[in-house]
Amino acid sequence: MLRATPCRLCGYDAPAADCPHCGHESRDPSLRDARVGGFRALLDGVRAVPNGLFLLATTSGVKRWLIPPVLLTFAAFVALFVWALGLVDVLVGLATPEDVEQLGLQWHWLEVALLWLVKKGVAAFFAKLTGILLWLVVSSVVALYAFSIVYEAIAGPFLDEIQGRIEERWFGRDPRDDLERPTALPTQRCVRLSLLAGAPALALFVAGWLVPGWPGWLLLLAVPTPFLFAGQVQPEYGRWLGWVVRLEGHTLWVSIKASLMVGALLLVCLPLKFVPILGLPLFMAIAGFGTAITLLDIPFSRRGWPLGTRIEFMLDNWMPFTAFGAVASLLFLIPVLGPLVMVPGASIGGLWLLVRLDKDRLRPRELRRDAPR
Repeated sequence: MLRATPCRLCGYDAPAADCPHCGHESRDPSLRDARVGGFRALLDGVRAVPNGLFLLATTSGVKRWLIPPVLLTFAAFVALFVWALGLVDVLVGLATPEDVEQLGLQWHWLEVALLWLVKKGVAAFFAKLTGILLWLVVSSVVALYAFSIVYEAIAGPFLDEIQGRIEERWFGRDPRDDLERPTALPTQRCVRLSLLAGAPALALFVAGWLVPGWPGWLLLLAVPTPFLFAGQVQPEYGRWLGWVVRLEGHTLWVSIKASLMVGALLLVCLPLKFVPILGLPLFMAIAGFGTAITLLDIPFSRRGWPLGTRIEFMLDNWMPFTAFGAVASLLFLIPVLGPLVMVPGASIGGLWLLVRLDKDRLRPRELRRDAPR
């Protein structure tokens, strides 16, 4: 990753006075007056997520990129759902022993009463009722986590591609590709090759889980083989795939550091929730700011910003980013539909907010807008 000297508009590396990526111009009218602050910046933070959904709806050729993560997340949801149902069956089996003597009852009258309940089917009825209630609770928790954590993790590479298309709409090109992409092989060709390699890789993965013993482990170890073979057949694809793996690995590492920092911040600030009147709103503001840090991971990573630069920029614009995180968090609370809508909407809305806010203070003093010529 390059150490960026952010352009005051697009945020990509622009070490000279002029930006080679955007020329300090945008085709989007909302980005032409991108130097905003104060109350206007706060309003921009509030409308960033709705604006992200609008950009997603009005940009051609991007909505299909959301189909793979939705299908993969649905598959993960079904797998977790089946696992939860099997867990409930095990728990119900433990709660309804076949032999009453397994309970180790000490009083004869209690044993007689329990035998009567078992014979009349009352115990079985309540065991099944408890199992159904437990199944509903576990399924709800599974659904929440599957469509929040799993969807957000799976959607990352696809949202990266969507953001590239939107930046091409704004600036006439994808600046990240100009800076880092190692090959001119079209993205559509790379995706088709990935899908062709992904089918046998998925088959190897499923077989590895189903086959017991060391043959199953060998099948799991062979999962990357189709991608390696495709890279040998098509060297340009191999270079692209290696670049994507390195890029996503770096992004994941910075994301982990940011998540740990946000988690530590919320843990330290947890006592604020118990402070009368002002404590809860203050904690919610801090939580919104922390949410914004994680939601802006993709646009920050596309620009090669290290964690320190990200925090500095967000502290300079803490009001709009806090409002942005708060709005995204409220949408996130809607089960299943909330993450499904919020993750792409907040990702693109965060990109729009990052570009709209001025980044001049992140540049060396001699390259700033008000520097003496």
